[in-house]
Amino acid sequence: MQRHQQIVSAAVALLFGIVPASAAPPPEPDSEFAEATRDASSDPAPAAWILIDAHNHISGRSGPAAVLFGFAQERGRRRQASLRADCFEGRTTLHIDTAGLHFASRIVPVTYSLDDRLFLGTAWQASTDRSGVELSSERAIEFLTELYGRTELRVALVRPLSVSFLFSFAVGGAEQGLGTIAERCHWSGAPAIGDAGRR
Repeated sequence: MQRHQQIVSAAVALLFGIVPASAAPPPEPDSEFAEATRDASSDPAPAAWILIDAHNHISGRSGPAAVLFGFAQERGRRRQASLRADCFEGRTTLHIDTAGLHFASRIVPVTYSLDDRLFLGTAWQASTDRSGVELSSERAIEFLTELYGRTELRVALVRPLSVSFLFSFAVGGAEQGLGTIAERCHWSGAPAIGDAGRR
C-alpha cells in the first residue's frame, strides 16, 4: 500500500490539463487487438479504490481524486497502470495512464469492455503531455457510472502501425470508491449504459 501511495503522489504531481471531449469515428478491431484481448487475464486482482487529495498545478486548486491500479499489456508484457477520476472546480475528469505511452494525435481510438462483454468503439482525448488518455465533464461522468455494479474494465488503445495497448482494471465497488467524487462534482444520477462510449 505504501508503494501505491508513493506512485499516486508522483502521478498527481505531474502537470495535467483538462480539455473538452471530441468525437471521432469508432476504431476498427484488428488482429493485434484480438491477440492482446486473448492474452489478457480474465481474473483481475481485487479492486482497491484509493481516495487522495490531488493538486492541479495549472489552476493551483486542490480536489479529491479516486485512484485505481491495474495493469497494461503490450506484446505480452505487463506494466502497472492507473485509472484516476478527479474533481476540480466542479468538473470531473477521468485519466488512464501507464509508463511508455506517447500519442502523436490528440484523438485516440479506444475500445472498451465491461465484464467480458462486447468491446465498444469510441475515441478519447490524449492528455496534455500525450502520455495517457482522458475524458472530461459529462462524458467522464457517464463512463464512470457505467462501472457501477461491474467487476472488470478492459480498455484497448488502438495505435496506427503498432499493436494495441490493453489495460485491465478490477472496478468492483465503484459506487463507494467514486462516492466522494460524485458528491463533490454534483453528479446528477446515472445516465443510460453505453452512452458515454459512443458520443
